Amino acid sequence: MTVIALGALILVLLLVGTWEYQLHQTVLEKLPNRIHVNGSRGKSSVVRLIAAGLRAGGFRTLAKVTGTSPRVIDFSGNDRIIHRLRSPSIGEQLRLLRTFSKENPDYIVIECMAVMPEYQWVSEHKMLKSDVSVITNVRMDHVDEMGYTMEDITRSLANTVPENGKIITTTSPTSNIIKDKSIDNKSEYFEVSGDQIQSDMMTKFPYLEHNENVALALEVCKQAGVEEKTALSGMYQSTPDPGALQ
Repeated sequence: MTVIALGALILVLLLVGTWEYQLHQTVLEKLPNRIHVNGSRGKSSVVRLIAAGLRAGGFRTLAKVTGTSPRVIDFSGNDRIIHRLRSPSIGEQLRLLRTFSKENPDYIVIECMAVMPEYQWVSEHKMLKSDVSVITNVRMDHVDEMGYTMEDITRSLANTVPENGKIITTTSPTSNIIKDKSIDNKSEYFEVSGDQIQSDMMTKFPYLEHNENVALALEVCKQAGVEEKTALSGMYQSTPDPGALQ
């Protein structure tokens, strides 16, 4: 390949990259409220609870879970199964955001697909650029990718703490790492506990749900201006993830 041909190829790639970047910024501008849910366990459940609470509050909300079965949850709370023709990839999120932007939602709630720390960072800071990010919990999970200590795993998950946004997480021995990252990223930090949820709130769920998941979802809805009673009424009607225990 000649020097001229190589230079032309590089120029084309730069132009395509610039065009893709500008297109993505336009997509994000059409999605005014973006919520990103990461964590070791419970991501799909928390996405569903948040979306249900926001819908009950009158917001047009679209959501996407990866969980047991990848699905989009529409404005009415119905599941649409995602049929993949290739292996799962975080690039799927870009295509999904473009689709969502055409439907003019008030909120979108997206489950983080990435496991590798660097991909988690890309998912948040290059793809979604969320206004609110949630880290459900920190567990000894995916240790080969995220590290063999609770501290390492927490640092990995903290890659989705947004810039100039809000981060909501649960109380844990390593939550100070997430709090420090929120300070670095100039984001507001909110910490909740399952102890905040009264037992009578949980008995109305028709499936097994966890106090911490409900606490997280209620805090997100509170930040959006949805009253607790209203948000809970929507959550009780939400469709559980296919892997949830009845």
